[in-house]
Amino acid sequence: MILWILNSDSGIKLLYKSFLKTDADEDIVSGFLTAFHHFSMEEFHQSLESIEMGGLRWIYILEPKFKLLFVAAGIKSTKTGILMGRLNVIKESFIKEFKPVWIKKGHSWNGNMNVYLPFLKVIEDYYGQWEEVESISQVADFFDILGVFQQIFIILRSILENKMYTKSKNIILQKIEEVFKKFREQEKFKNQPEFENITFSKENWFNIIDINLLKCEKEVITTYLKSILYETVQILKEVKGKNLCLKYFSEERIYTYIFNNMELLGDLGLDMYLLELFLLI
Repeated sequence: MILWILNSDSGIKLLYKSFLKTDADEDIVSGFLTAFHHFSMEEFHQSLESIEMGGLRWIYILEPKFKLLFVAAGIKSTKTGILMGRLNVIKESFIKEFKPVWIKKGHSWNGNMNVYLPFLKVIEDYYGQWEEVESISQVADFFDILGVFQQIFIILRSILENKMYTKSKNIILQKIEEVFKKFREQEKFKNQPEFENITFSKENWFNIIDINLLKCEKEVITTYLKSILYETVQILKEVKGKNLCLKYFSEERIYTYIFNNMELLGDLGLDMYLLELFLLI
């Protein structure tokens, strides 16, 4: 895996990390990646998400609110869903870590780049955990499951931010907070220490990226996440109505995500669950 974190406007490299042997100049490639992204936005009016190039699979995630472009490259045998899930984990963790710095700098990533260097250790820790998990067959698909739920929660947050007036948004967040607290108090979930790493707040939304996959019971965690996601969708339906929800799901590309990843979702046993949930059957 090779990773770039870039200023999406200027193309300035904030961080670079490679776990693969490569002779490529990281700064030249940074400029190329940004130029390629700008071309995609101008010609196709949307950010490029995935391509195969130079013998590698490339994944892009644009975070326009923070003017960040996250790019990961992996060998072609790496599943797109896995690479996307890992990049999402790094994106969420980086923003969580450096959002205060971005605000302090007046919504800018410019200045002393050394401030971001400690995050390389975070990336290395994540990668080490992923490598360890991949060596254990019984939890090989657990990371995929967490990646799917993380991506769905990210899309639902986009719906709240992009489609809701403040009043509706606050009502929904309050209801989700109440439901989340009730789940945490249920006896069947109290004896799972890793549930402490599944968090929700009105400000930061859901976070599941800090779960230690080696200390979890996959079925219990999956049931827990299914229950939380189901209740979240039901709250959206209750507050905004079925028709508006279907419209929001379409506009924020939930259906596109599901259909583009149908093979992976089928392998994970999540395909019919997500289709029924978001078609509001």
